[in-house]
Amino acid sequence: MQTIQIQTAQNVFIEYQPAGVGDRILAYLIDYIIKVAYGVIIIMLFTYAATGLRSQQTGSDAVAVVVLIILLLPLMFYSLVLEIIMNGQTIGKRAMNIKVVKLDGTQPSVGAYLLRWLCRIIDVGFLSGVVAIIVIATSTKGQRLGDMAAGTTVITLKRRVTLAQTRLPETPSDYEPVYPEVARLGDRDAEIIRETLQTYQRNGNDPQLAASLAGKLKTLLNITSDQPNKNVKFQSRQRSVVGRQ
Repeated sequence: MQTIQIQTAQNVFIEYQPAGVGDRILAYLIDYIIKVAYGVIIIMLFTYAATGLRSQQTGSDAVAVVVLIILLLPLMFYSLVLEIIMNGQTIGKRAMNIKVVKLDGTQPSVGAYLLRWLCRIIDVGFLSGVVAIIVIATSTKGQRLGDMAAGTTVITLKRRVTLAQTRLPETPSDYEPVYPEVARLGDRDAEIIRETLQTYQRNGNDPQLAASLAGKLKTLLNITSDQPNKNVKFQSRQRSVVGRQ
């Protein structure tokens, strides 16, 4: 299955799966329904209020139009504002468990969110979203035009694992941890170690990646070891201990 490899600020590589076209369409539909419901409610309330004002002959039609425009502004800026304040998600994206991220692993800036939002005019507004669907389906990183311009993509946060991945590595019953400090690592730390070692193997045993991970572990756990950082045995022993927790 296609994945996106992101290098974090700690020089650790994490792989994510691009959000599928189906998930993104469903997220869009959820957001669309929310916006339609909001618009209908606002127009109904406005119509009721405007009828009352006309009956009183207040002559405030211009003011009423301005108020209506202001009340409908959230429909225009819905995606932009929510993605900024909800860490790359709208209500629809959160429901589908997907989010917007930068390709370099950093948090998208306001400028990046703004740029991909502006490109919605072409992606979504042109031909009712056909352009976005075609570009996402053919992109190697699951990007629409707005994502390409902003250097972002949309990933799924759903963890797809096989039965084999849930099995703990078999170790002798009398095994003693080489580095007991590893007990201080959390589940997410163990997952990053596992994913990094898998990347290490796929990339032809990159010594720089191994050294980066080993150095980070030694610093994090305050470990003094004679194992050189470029030796993957250090990380492998860490992973073996993590697997027994």
